[in-house]
Amino acid sequence: MDFLRWTRALRAGGRLAGALVLAAAAAGPGCAKVDEPRDRMLFGGKDLTGWQVLKEIYYDRAGKVYVQDGQLVLSAGDDLTGVRWAGEFPKDGFEISLEARRIRGDDFFCGMTFPIAGGHGTLIVGGWGGSVVGISNVDTYPADENDTTTCLEFERGRWYRIEVVVADGRLDVWIDHKKVIELETGGRKFDVWPQQEDARPFGITTWRTTGALRNIALRRR
Repeated sequence: MDFLRWTRALRAGGRLAGALVLAAAAAGPGCAKVDEPRDRMLFGGKDLTGWQVLKEIYYDRAGKVYVQDGQLVLSAGDDLTGVRWAGEFPKDGFEISLEARRIRGDDFFCGMTFPIAGGHGTLIVGGWGGSVVGISNVDTYPADENDTTTCLEFERGRWYRIEVVVADGRLDVWIDHKKVIELETGGRKFDVWPQQEDARPFGITTWRTTGALRNIALRRR
């Protein structure tokens, strides 16, 4: 290729690259997310990729966190053991599903913290001695003292499917396909205990209890 042809090709390539940049800019800052998958496995049972083990402040006496037989195990701590998703997490319009079980101990084996209505809340499963289910905190009231409070019996060693949907101004929670929480979120205040702040925006903890998790999945709605 002679110099003249080379120069023309270079100019044409530059015009094409410039057009692509302008098109991307015109599409807005959200264009890069168009191809993001609607469904995503956050934990597939192989390793802790994408997860941060909580170790500071309230977690300085945490139990061992490890993966075994397709399970993410949170060993009993003194008091808390937990993990936090280190990647991006939606603030609204999402569904989280997972399976959890209590292996040892008598308190909550799944304390799931997630964004809700401009704040964060923690779904407590099996707290306050083993049976309380609810959100901490709603209008400053903890999981055992607000509109979401209920009590269920949890068998040690049994897997429970937990589903949480935050969308359209609502919070809905199912355990084993039975709806246990339905709450209009408009006009309500949601926050977490200081012990759960490190688990934001999405994390899971246990309290003096060994719990196991599997099939943690995120779906955008």
